[in-house]
Amino acid sequence: MTVRVLLAESGIENTLFLRDVLTELDGARHWTAWVHLETSYAATCADAAAVLAAEPVDILLLDPDLPDHQGAEAFRRLQAAAPHVPVVLLVEPSAASLAERLVREGAQDFLLKQEVDCGPLARAMRNALERHRLLAATRATAMTDGLTGLLTRPAFLTLADRDRVLAARLSRRMMILVAEPADLDGGPQRRDLALVDAADGLRNLAGPAALVARIGASRFGVAVFDTEAEPVEEIRSRFRVSDGRIAVGVALFDPRDPVSLDALLEQAALNLASKASRATV
Repeated sequence: MTVRVLLAESGIENTLFLRDVLTELDGARHWTAWVHLETSYAATCADAAAVLAAEPVDILLLDPDLPDHQGAEAFRRLQAAAPHVPVVLLVEPSAASLAERLVREGAQDFLLKQEVDCGPLARAMRNALERHRLLAATRATAMTDGLTGLLTRPAFLTLADRDRVLAARLSRRMMILVAEPADLDGGPQRRDLALVDAADGLRNLAGPAALVARIGASRFGVAVFDTEAEPVEEIRSRFRVSDGRIAVGVALFDPRDPVSLDALLEQAALNLASKASRATV
């Protein structure tokens, strides 16, 4: 298999080092099958955009601190130029918080430059290509639920699992919630209104950074990261003091004991069922 790589990096020493790493990655040692890397280089955002427009590229390795555009602007310009190309960010430690934010905006992963070596880079590239393929397949069906405007289940599973992997890497906690409207009695129209009302309520409770999805006929999923600005306990407390129209089950991801997204969803669903059982006793 041939993987066409575009390296957008302005530092000469970093470019030479990364060229050597990419040369060493050629072959089968760090991949599940034989992989041949064809690498193009760009020192500015404009050069990178020109390559993306003129040549087939499978993955972009981007240092967002380029001479003509820096930070989020560089990423957004190149993402807009080639939304079909997955991006792995290569950043200094001082830009780690920016990289985390850009992952939420669509970058597939990031590596600190001090961490770049054959193993970590191959793993980041392999995961980025696979997640981007899954996202493309999801978009081909639909990412948005027609009734509520929330993410669909396939989109939620793909994006929430990306965040789970990132939480494990960054030693951050993550909260998964499974929610249902408390009252769905009545005809189809009343039921749909209750689902739309629940969707709006979940958006407001979870906050703008959370992933909120309709994952079943009457069930919703929420995934939210632990941040210094707002720990997961604060978000969880908002659900506790809600008006009772939405029943919620919770599961917490602990990076010291990582589990799969399926296990977290199952735990949250069991927590939800347990609360419902106690409420009927």
